[in-house]
Amino acid sequence: MLLRLLSSASRATIAAKPHPPQTLAAAATSTTRRLADMAGNREAFRVAVANTLERRLFYVPSFKIYGGVAGLYDYGPPGCAVKANVLAFWRQHFVLEEGMLEVDCPCVTPEVVLKASGHVEKFTDLMVKDEKTGSCYRADHLLKDFCKDKLERDTTLSPEKIGELNHILAVLDDLSAEQLGAKIKEYGIVAPDTKNLLSDPYPFNLMFQTSIGPSGLSAGYMRPETAQGIFVNFKDLYYYNGNKLPFAAAQIGQAFRNEA
Repeated sequence: MLLRLLSSASRATIAAKPHPPQTLAAAATSTTRRLADMAGNREAFRVAVANTLERRLFYVPSFKIYGGVAGLYDYGPPGCAVKANVLAFWRQHFVLEEGMLEVDCPCVTPEVVLKASGHVEKFTDLMVKDEKTGSCYRADHLLKDFCKDKLERDTTLSPEKIGELNHILAVLDDLSAEQLGAKIKEYGIVAPDTKNLLSDPYPFNLMFQTSIGPSGLSAGYMRPETAQGIFVNFKDLYYYNGNKLPFAAAQIGQAFRNEA
């Protein structure tokens, strides 16, 4: 399916600006050969693909003339074509063929909804800060990277230590802030960029907060997932479905998370 999507996007681009067939074939062959040569090195391959997609304007960093913002990207013409094809295939299968009930809900959600769902209190990641520069890192990511690096590179580890590190990786998502902090100190984990000491882990809510209306008294958030609109409309969708179960609902749209 991906080949069909890219093919459609390429046709749209080529139609807008014709190129001699020999030039297109040579460029495609050169790119394919270059990527094939790099396939053995995963990171080099990833970088080469990303550079090719950016150079051909499938996507570009948003606001790059002002320095850009990590994690924000704009789709160019072929990227928009690929996205439109993906959405069309998705809707054709899930909505038209499977009969799912499609909804389209606002991106802004009142705080009361996300309090009821637990997002206001619990939709968090545990972060640590570089004590000198203030740079922030995911505490669990630092611990995971440390454990994986030791397991892969340290040939002197005892069987007991190997078992300990593997156990940490298995239960990493269940560790509390206190447990993460204790392990970071025990293993001497420091800021990866500066080697400075790190703060104790603290919860960081991943939602973008805003206010609704000119008074600023009605708190809200940019929705962190598209599912909330489906959940709060369950009663109306159930009625629309003739008060019968089961039924399935679907939504296409953006969600917003302030992740590290």
